[in-house]
Amino acid sequence: MKIHFKTVGCRVNQVETESLREKFSALGHQADAGPEDADLVVVNTCSVTSKADRDCLAFLRKTAAANPKAVIAVTGCLATLEPGKILAAVPGAVLFTNKEKENIPARLCGSPASGDFFPVTGSYGRARAFVKVQDGCNLKCAYCLVNLARSELKSKPLESAAAEVQRLVGSGFSEIVLCGTRLGIYNCHKTGARLSDLMARLFALKGDFRLRFSSIESGELTPELLKVLSSAGPRFCDYFHLPLQAGSDKVLKDMGRMYDTGAYRAKVEQLRLLFPGAGIYADIIAGYPSETGEDFETALKFVRDIALSGLHVFSFSARPGTRAAALKPLPPKTVAARSSAMRALDLELRAAFAASMLGSETTVLALKNKEGRALALASNFVTVELDGPAKPGALLRCRVIAARGGVCLAKAL
Repeated sequence: MKIHFKTVGCRVNQVETESLREKFSALGHQADAGPEDADLVVVNTCSVTSKADRDCLAFLRKTAAANPKAVIAVTGCLATLEPGKILAAVPGAVLFTNKEKENIPARLCGSPASGDFFPVTGSYGRARAFVKVQDGCNLKCAYCLVNLARSELKSKPLESAAAEVQRLVGSGFSEIVLCGTRLGIYNCHKTGARLSDLMARLFALKGDFRLRFSSIESGELTPELLKVLSSAGPRFCDYFHLPLQAGSDKVLKDMGRMYDTGAYRAKVEQLRLLFPGAGIYADIIAGYPSETGEDFETALKFVRDIALSGLHVFSFSARPGTRAAALKPLPPKTVAARSSAMRALDLELRAAFAASMLGSETTVLALKNKEGRALALASNFVTVELDGPAKPGALLRCRVIAARGGVCLAKAL
């Protein structure tokens, strides 16, 4: 078959799609067709916001109209939570829940079921490789439906994860990103190993490579884990994406989050002591229904005071089945204005963080070349533009000589 893959949403979804792509390719199918020409279209959906829902449904309608002969297989969070919406948009779609996702190739092609937790070989043309080691969340945050869409807590066995990372390093990957719905609660069912044990095992592997976390809850950076990470040297990227969601204690409590701003600030300060120069980024939701103007000003001040390196800003979106969906929403103009203010602060923070690197030496991963210069990624997640081309995937030392917005300009050493 000729197959087209479409992914909407998080890094975990992206890893899962790449694993499915590799499985179909291994069965002899052409896995890079366009949606108009494909025999099979596999759509891995997201439902974290109403916009994600709309994007998924719009793509499905467009694809079904342009290619009525194609089989359209739909999986992911929207398919798990709202199958009726998908079938209303595309009545002939074949649906797979998140629990069924891994065995889509087996179901559609008659091959044996795998149950191997979405391994990848990294064959799909990226400079970095992404490895899924955990799935599922049991938190009950008032705004979020991930615990409904991915309720089963699972982790990749420690030795399977180590073997996958070693294969990727052997294939030439110099940076591996570990992903999970809630990475910090990794727990190998075979050995009882936690994330600290997994990281110690991975750091001991052979090769020239570094490891990065995708995202981790601040409270799940335990003393044991931090001890392992801080002793790893350049093997561990000094980058932390710590979901914040609100910078007001009142709103955090309303959201059902498991920390307050004091605990979050303390974790940020601890990370800066252990990892000087670390990039510390956060998700934040603007316009939560109970957020007053004073709460929002408090949040802006908090984020600026702790000098985060950057933000990923979401406008609040009520999700069906969550507690927050029953609250009276703020006026759309208010939500938009607060989102805009947070995004402006994000640009300010990224520019300040890039400027703080002036004169420093750092190791970067070359991602791609553009107009005779390499675009690269620093260990702390700052984008770096080198003074010449470089082989994608190579780790290079450089000196930062200028900063432009959130991007550093650097000279290769």
